[in-house]
Amino acid sequence: MIDRTLVTRLRREIAAAVPGEELLRSYADPRQRRLLLERVRTVAGEALDDPAADALCADLFGSGPIQRYLDDDEVTDILVNDADHVFVERRGRVERTDARFRDEQELADLVYRIAASVGRELTIERPFVDARMRDGSRANAVVAPVGGPTLSIRKFRRVSIPLRAPSPSWVADGGLPDACAELLERCVAARADVLVSGATGSGKSTLLRSLAAAVPAEERLIVIEDTSELVLPHPHVVHLECVPGREGASVGVADLVENALRMRPDRIIVGEVRTPREASALLEALSTGHEGALTSLHAGSAADALVRLELLLSRAGELAPASVRRYVLAAFDVVVHLWRERSGRRVVREIAAVDGDAVAIVWRSGMSRPAELPARLRALLE
Repeated sequence: MIDRTLVTRLRREIAAAVPGEELLRSYADPRQRRLLLERVRTVAGEALDDPAADALCADLFGSGPIQRYLDDDEVTDILVNDADHVFVERRGRVERTDARFRDEQELADLVYRIAASVGRELTIERPFVDARMRDGSRANAVVAPVGGPTLSIRKFRRVSIPLRAPSPSWVADGGLPDACAELLERCVAARADVLVSGATGSGKSTLLRSLAAAVPAEERLIVIEDTSELVLPHPHVVHLECVPGREGASVGVADLVENALRMRPDRIIVGEVRTPREASALLEALSTGHEGALTSLHAGSAADALVRLELLLSRAGELAPASVRRYVLAAFDVVVHLWRERSGRRVVREIAAVDGDAVAIVWRSGMSRPAELPARLRALLE
């Protein structure tokens, strides 16, 4: 147990003059963390072993009882339901931890500090927030009157998993057959427009990074995201990120797509399409000759992904209903659908190709290798 008297004294002597959000930002920096750790040892004036000193620093400057999971490379998500119920996802499986906050107020204090550390506010009018933390992790917090306080953190992963290589890779870990990985590499190299679909946590961002590795090194990529998390294994990348405002995003994905067209892109990569305006802006970009785009969206199957795009585009109200489907089918060449198994493993479940006014399944889980390619995709790869 942490000595609360010692914590109070250290907070008074070290942290009192510094806003909590500034301490949180400093603690995320490895160099600053080492300095803070040495300062704690000096001011404490008593023998502290490494675990005790780390726990004190986490309580004073970091994220308290969940700091150890932020530091654990195997943990991908941290889910705090309330002060007594903290879960993490590790290697694809969600498990309850023994972490506890002292009370709801301690959890609320952390939630408000996280929001303040990125210049955001939690208010009665807007009692929820999305925030990108200094290390790139994405935090979502909810407070009263909606609920909570609760906190969900999707940790930022810099590792890019190749399609084909010794483990870790999609092929070596059973995510898809080698023949399918080769097909996807050929599609990306041939500048096919690829849509990746799946549920939350199915691996869409991970697969986008993997596909981007097949883009030729001489091409210029413009990456557009609501929250920057796609660290791509490519030498020529420009990242654009949305800028939130008090009443919502003041600079959104659609704005950035429109601006990207003036940045001499060879390819545009959009992390995720969520709104009608985003769908409209992306498809407008693809219709102006910007081939080889990569993007993702939530959907239940490859076919459903295109239907969802149709729905978003219909809501944008910029096209006659009879033109929407034709416009969507003309925009994309390949749809890759992902699934997360009960074991936690992320796998490619379907690969579909657009051919005229139809969508053909090229490969589905259970098939040993891809089927014969439709004429449109076959011509693109020749």
